[in-house]
Amino acid sequence: MRAMQAIHIYEQVPLSTAGIVMGLLLVAGHLIALLYSKQVLNMMKTACNTPLPAQILTILDFVWISLLLWDAPWNALRMDLFDFEGLRGVLLVLCPVMCYTLCVYSKQNLLGRALGLFLLLLGIIPLEAAFLKEPVTRILIPLWWYPVLTVAILWVALPYLLRDWVDALKRHPRLFRVLASCGLSYGMVLLICAIFFF
Repeated sequence: MRAMQAIHIYEQVPLSTAGIVMGLLLVAGHLIALLYSKQVLNMMKTACNTPLPAQILTILDFVWISLLLWDAPWNALRMDLFDFEGLRGVLLVLCPVMCYTLCVYSKQNLLGRALGLFLLLLGIIPLEAAFLKEPVTRILIPLWWYPVLTVAILWVALPYLLRDWVDALKRHPRLFRVLASCGLSYGMVLLICAIFFF
């Protein structure tokens, strides 16, 4: 068994890099949602009702999880499991089994579960970059991610919520534009802070 890693690759991500990338993604994503709200809502509705996007995202999720578990010298993503190290092999075997089961036998509302799991995996990176760092404006990162991860957990447990929320936003496009405007503003503030203060 390989010796315990001193520093995981996630811990090597600079706060400024995490803030700039996150800010750019928020600005770009919410700007597109604001300018093309009707098309984005239609695309979201189609994705909720089509198995293929959810299946692709589910496969990506379990490939990511497998890389976190895979114990190999070349694998920079490998994570230590500490007291659960003995379960590493079992969890690796379960990854393709769970992926196949979800993609084949649980197609309905799969996108909510797949997207929620993807956000849970993704959120670790910026949160690790901002953990116990200066300046105080780094709090913008967890202030965004904690609510997002809460929603992600709800989507994993109750995947139909994503479909219901998309339907609600299609009935209230003004609310969608307001949310997109808020996300755009937050992204701009985060980007400015990341460039000048992080």
